Amino acid sequence: MANKSDFKKLTRLLNESAVELIGEELAFNVYYWGAMPEHYDNPLHRHSYFEVCYVTEGEGYYYESDREYPLLQGTMFFSRPGMWHQIKSRTGLALLYVAYEIDEARSKREAVDRYLQLLHNNRIVVAQAEDSITAQTWRTLLALCKQDHYMVKEAVRCFACALLISFYSEFSESTEYEDLPDKQQVPAYLQRAKLFIEDNLTLSLNLQQLSGYLHITERHLSRLFAEKVGQTFSHYVQERRVQKAIELLLETDWTISRIAVETGFESIHYFTRVFTSKVGVPPGKFRRSQLSETPFINR
Repeated sequence: MANKSDFKKLTRLLNESAVELIGEELAFNVYYWGAMPEHYDNPLHRHSYFEVCYVTEGEGYYYESDREYPLLQGTMFFSRPGMWHQIKSRTGLALLYVAYEIDEARSKREAVDRYLQLLHNNRIVVAQAEDSITAQTWRTLLALCKQDHYMVKEAVRCFACALLISFYSEFSESTEYEDLPDKQQVPAYLQRAKLFIEDNLTLSLNLQQLSGYLHITERHLSRLFAEKVGQTFSHYVQERRVQKAIELLLETDWTISRIAVETGFESIHYFTRVFTSKVGVPPGKFRRSQLSETPFINR
């Protein structure tokens, strides 16, 4: 449990070392950090920057836009620029807080636009946030203030920047990150998806199965194939099954029935129908013709 001395040290350390924070995509200018062991009432007011507060102890209320929100231990709340707001407590609140703005000149435009969506959200109070990444980062900063070595300030800067970035996921109403992974991850997702398909053609492959394996949504996986491959997921899988069947027909003496099983077709009749549709001739006739090169597969 933090005491008044810890709160004082944290306030000093953060205001000395975590005022200009520069991450890979976002940079921030901090107006002030605070750690107050006994916060009671403040006047109704507004400001031109973001402010986020985390209640570590006590009870009270947060008022914004004629709404009253109860504050308890573990509650986190978010004051947006230009919004009239007020904090009240009869018994006192132990608060950790930070006031900041985005340094747009040193940030990537896309990241700024995404973060600023918080201006239009209605999710401004998160109750029982103790287990969130944001709350854990607050607690890490509080623990760091008790350390006494020359790398403390560097560690504080790193965690402080991570804290401000984490506010986006904490207060965002969007599932955009889950649905739209970072663009740099797209090639990796596609590569893993294609490898999984290639290695598991005997299975009954579907979007739900593969998206679960990749930990992305079915919607996003479907869109990846449409936009980056130029085919639907099912079309791509079917083509890979037929291509594998062509290889097995030319390179093995397996029966048509066994090849149908090895390439994931539910029956020999369905295999023959799809193969004929794609290649132009049934699998048996194709094998007998001993084509010297793989034929063109119609799309």
